[in-house]
Amino acid sequence: MNQRKRIWLEKTINSSYNNIAGLVVLKNGKTVYENYYNGYTAANAIHVASVTKSIFSALIGIAIEKGYIKSIDQKVLDFFPDYTIKEGEKKSITIKNMLTMTAPYKYKSEPYEKFFTSDNWIKFALDLLGGKGKIEEFTYSAIVGTHILSGILVKATGQSVFDFATKYLF
Repeated sequence: MNQRKRIWLEKTINSSYNNIAGLVVLKNGKTVYENYYNGYTAANAIHVASVTKSIFSALIGIAIEKGYIKSIDQKVLDFFPDYTIKEGEKKSITIKNMLTMTAPYKYKSEPYEKFFTSDNWIKFALDLLGGKGKIEEFTYSAIVGTHILSGILVKATGQSVFDFATKYLF
């Protein structure tokens, strides 16, 4: 990385972005820049919050481009044929609804503890899909929607999300 650009980047981050923990730049599989800020090191665990949603959006796009998924208009439940929903539940929720957070859920706030202690995160997430909310109405989902998208990617590609992302995104 050009020394002048590196100095400018670090000065900008240090003066204007106190929420950046670290930055790693890879080029052709090699690290060309790595630095940590605001007291963080490479060893710190960092909550990535909604960054995951952007990564999943990119991965779904790649899966469509590669032919693993037909389109964002495919129904979520098409990927889980063995999953049985209750009568009257939302069968028409699409990948697009998941990506745009316009899928309804059966909760007012996500049940984090119950989710993370469940034996099957995907089934637990699917159990929460639907409810009385309207499809196309924004409903924030920090974890449930992302885990459903994870399940879709695994079912569609036959690979773990990590393997698929490593091969096609990272």
